[in-house]
Amino acid sequence: MTQRTSITKRVRAGSTLPSPSGSAAAHRAHLHALATRGLAPADAIRLKAALTGWFGSDNWIRYLAADGLPDYGKGLWPERWPSASIEERMALFTPDELIPQAAWQDADTIYADAAMCDMVTAAAQTFPEQRVRRDEFLAPIGFLFFARPVPAAAFASPIPNQPRVSAITWACVDDGVSAITWIRHPAGAYYINGVTVQLTTLFPHLAYLVPWDKPAHAGIHSVSLLRALSALAKQPLTREDSPKIHQSVRAIARSAKIRPESFRRIALRRPEAAAHELSAARAAAEGRTPAGHWVRGHWRNQYYPSVDEHRTIWIEGFPRGDFAQPKPVGERLLIAHGDRAGADPVPDPLPALRRAS
Repeated sequence: MTQRTSITKRVRAGSTLPSPSGSAAAHRAHLHALATRGLAPADAIRLKAALTGWFGSDNWIRYLAADGLPDYGKGLWPERWPSASIEERMALFTPDELIPQAAWQDADTIYADAAMCDMVTAAAQTFPEQRVRRDEFLAPIGFLFFARPVPAAAFASPIPNQPRVSAITWACVDDGVSAITWIRHPAGAYYINGVTVQLTTLFPHLAYLVPWDKPAHAGIHSVSLLRALSALAKQPLTREDSPKIHQSVRAIARSAKIRPESFRRIALRRPEAAAHELSAARAAAEGRTPAGHWVRGHWRNQYYPSVDEHRTIWIEGFPRGDFAQPKPVGERLLIAHGDRAGADPVPDPLPALRRAS
């Protein structure tokens, strides 16, 4: 693969949701239902099979040629792109410009269970601002599916009102890590900037490329989620297994040429801690500290003399304070009084004010 292999080279773009050809109200209702729906392990395999098939079709190239990822084509071909027709743009995407379909089929598939979704959302908010490394990710190329949708970025995102993310694809390419967030969307034919494109039930929403020599700011975009999960997966608080999949779903994987052994589920050993971490992260973002509260877990750069380098480890949170104490309601005004028996009376300032007037 050449240096221009990245599907998101020089892109930090948000894709506008396409317009359906049917009823707008029915489409919005269907979209909301899909956006909030969770994913089972079998769903993740089905979605990967559909997405790898889409990567190998003309629809993926047609989507890029229609400026589905704004400024992508113009960044590669600044002089030829603006005036080229759709057919001419599609012809520009030679095999050297895209990651091969076979690489996506062979990519690792990671499934984060429901508790892990809460934990990674909380942990991504404070991930250390340090340069990305090739060896920090779970695999050089992969799919990450969430059991339930997660926020696209930090709670205080510079891009507000973003739909929640159901999946992330990533690839470590020559000049950085390339990542795309995917949201649930009804499958079908859509108009992308006036061009008809067939879409799967996963819609490419936000695309990012973080160069190897640049830091990724905590919580700004999906790379924080990916880095946080990769680091948490290496900690003792998590466990990894291969969930049992029905034979019919395995047949779908075989038909799509997906390796069954590449599917891994990452879960927490103590899933009850995830809700506390997420609640504490939201309270910190809002400037709240309840009387009884969960002290947030945090990241620490731990030095390992055996390899002469620092690695990021997660220090688990813990409860503190009286959780039985009721939370204060509203604001209270406290007035301190002196000793009424021995104190001199406080003069009334009103007569002096009247004399001055």
